[in-house]
Amino acid sequence: MRLNWAAVLLAAVADWLLGAVWFTVFANQWRMGLRMPAEELQAHMSHPNFWPYLIALLCSFLMAYVIARLVAGSASHSLFRGIIVGTLIGLAAAMAMVTEMVFEIRAGSFILISAAYPLLGCILMGIIIGVWKPKGTASI
Repeated sequence: MRLNWAAVLLAAVADWLLGAVWFTVFANQWRMGLRMPAEELQAHMSHPNFWPYLIALLCSFLMAYVIARLVAGSASHSLFRGIIVGTLIGLAAAMAMVTEMVFEIRAGSFILISAAYPLLGCILMGIIIGVWKPKGTASI
């Protein structure tokens, strides 16, 4: 089972950048769902910390790796296979988040914004990994 490490890295960075765009576009609605006092949120924003971004990139890489392993282990390596695997992994991540957030009694908009990102991100990673076959892999 051969993995295309360049595709895994590109997929991880693409997912990470999608998160930056996603949470910028939905920043106001997402912040309202945080249930964090304005003063505390302002304190966090005035002293940016790079660790959450680094951890998010690492998590994107690990999810891209899992998607790549599942695509590589299947009978075909294609765009369609990447979309299917990405959708399944993304649904698992999103449903785990939804389960947690409903017990936290979060607003529906916050749940939707938060859970839709890993679903869309995994589909994006699946597309990249599915299309970009490892060298030496026959087209099926």
